[in-house]
Amino acid sequence: MKMKAFMRIMVVIIIIFLIGFYNTPTVQENELVQNEVADRLREETAQPLPPAMSDSLTRPKSGVSIFIGQPTEQLTAQWGEPDRVDAGYYGLEWFIYNRGNEGYFQVAVKEEEVKSIFILGDAIDVSPFYIGQPLEEIYRFTMINSEIVVENEKGTYQFELNEEDLNTRLLVPFGDIFAQIFIDRVDGTVFGIYFLDKDSLIEQRPYELVYQGDIPKTPIEQENQLEINQAVEQQIFDMTNIIRLKNGRDEVVWESEVAEIARYHSQSLYEEDLFTGENAGGTLAERLTVASLEYEEASENIAMNYTHSFAVIHAWLNSQEHRETILKPHFTHLGVGVYYLYFTQDFIKREEEENSNENASIKE
Repeated sequence: MKMKAFMRIMVVIIIIFLIGFYNTPTVQENELVQNEVADRLREETAQPLPPAMSDSLTRPKSGVSIFIGQPTEQLTAQWGEPDRVDAGYYGLEWFIYNRGNEGYFQVAVKEEEVKSIFILGDAIDVSPFYIGQPLEEIYRFTMINSEIVVENEKGTYQFELNEEDLNTRLLVPFGDIFAQIFIDRVDGTVFGIYFLDKDSLIEQRPYELVYQGDIPKTPIEQENQLEINQAVEQQIFDMTNIIRLKNGRDEVVWESEVAEIARYHSQSLYEEDLFTGENAGGTLAERLTVASLEYEEASENIAMNYTHSFAVIHAWLNSQEHRETILKPHFTHLGVGVYYLYFTQDFIKREEEENSNENASIKE
């Protein structure tokens, strides 16, 4: 009898354990993705840098790059008014055009002039390239250099592409504009393209740099920093859903409470400048618990030192664990939190009945 009672107790304990095990939410926190390029620059004082190349490719005569250097009215005459206008660094405004599956592009404008354009989407003409183009095809038909020299009235600047850049972030000069080609490392094709003028390239310095003359500084916190933070959050959210749709996943819904948690985490990282093995503001599970959020699964991507939303997305996509998080089919909600150059992206899975009345837009 004692043995039977003992066995019954053990069965009950096992059942309780299994119920607890399967009802415990799964939480994953991915490693920090960090842009270290901003620190890779040196001034050349021993000898002059070589002159800028005179044999760059001819500037495209079709596609969205033709708007670089043009008044914004020419852009809006063809594409209409943007869906919204976002604040940005370097004194820029971003005209956001979100056409969903047909494509997404954002246009940097300064003093009513188009300075740069980032494109994500198959249906937008990015001549002479195309979204989804194999990297090997680009190398077959385009001269790619690992060192590109650019000059303006303030100095001479030599951008140096390392091996990783030559496989994931090419730079191609077309006369007075440049194409930064973002490659999806997993399938080896073009993920997105960023066309920009010479001054924008020098100002943003996205590669290792040797220079003579004045060097633009990394953006400091702006008076409108809160607006910039919110703009980047929206951009990351938009692009995340476009990428999910492109890969056959459902869109995620904006979750304001999760976004607040993500913002708090990004601010904690900024203020403490941690990444020393500590968890700023606690673990994701702890932060979600404090907020009394119900969820079945959660995962977090973090990044720092990027000035553009699309550069953050590209870095996450080229990291296996971050990519898996972005593309995980059963995630239902997303909150993005940005604080200066610190970024947090928190995904959660909620019960189906909780999702029925949600709106997939960040802005109510």
